[in-house]
Amino acid sequence: MKDEYLSEVTSQAEYVARARARLAKAGLTRVDLGGTVYWTGGTGTETICLLHGANDHAGSWGWVAPALAKSRRLIIPDLPGHGESEPHTGPIYMQFMVDRVSAILDAESVSRMTLAGNSMGAWVAILHTLAHPEQVSRLILESGGGLAMPLGVPLVTSNRDEAARMLRAAHGPRAQLPEWTIDALITRSTDSPMVRLVTSDLISHLVDNRLSEIKTPTTIIWGADDGVVPRNYAERLHDLITGSELVVIADAAHIPHIQQPERIVECLLSTS
Repeated sequence: MKDEYLSEVTSQAEYVARARARLAKAGLTRVDLGGTVYWTGGTGTETICLLHGANDHAGSWGWVAPALAKSRRLIIPDLPGHGESEPHTGPIYMQFMVDRVSAILDAESVSRMTLAGNSMGAWVAILHTLAHPEQVSRLILESGGGLAMPLGVPLVTSNRDEAARMLRAAHGPRAQLPEWTIDALITRSTDSPMVRLVTSDLISHLVDNRLSEIKTPTTIIWGADDGVVPRNYAERLHDLITGSELVVIADAAHIPHIQQPERIVECLLSTS
């Protein structure tokens, strides 16, 4: 698995700065829409909207944005409570995230698009598709989806052993984890976006009983080494979404678009 994205930097701040710089280098422009920040740019008549996971930010997609922007228009938000988007304190409500994605798409006059989400972003993508099926030409769910099924690790942590276990589940069993990654997780153990999410309205937005409503062509992408969301979760999504395709990516864990970016670009371009 490619883990240079961790070893080549020395702090969380440097990692975030480098990731977001990849978006600018790809030619994307930062926009602030009433406190919700997003990046947009690229070339082509087809649009791809990319939604990151919990505790992450738009820069997560910086490993695939340069290749995608050559032939697609991209829209990549910092979801509310993440990255540079408000609110910066207090609970983060799932419905508010869905509403802000809709507001961004309205501001960008998007009528049809491919909508892709990683982890929690996949859950937001499902909820948007259910609310606006006419707007989504293809749905891409990467390592997530909002089911009432147990995860492979706890979502919050308070000690170094738990933090290391969580990080290895996300980055793969063979990933080399610098100490700064554990330090960063411990530092945010009481006020991270994930902590703020679990104190909000997540349970009321579980989608198990609604997935049969999805008629949009759907591709489910999973990392073969994902220790955060087990494979049976992906298989359950595949069973519940009629006609969906399941693609398992070797040598990737919970963030395939960083861990195997070339493979994810191929998947996105072949389905958009």
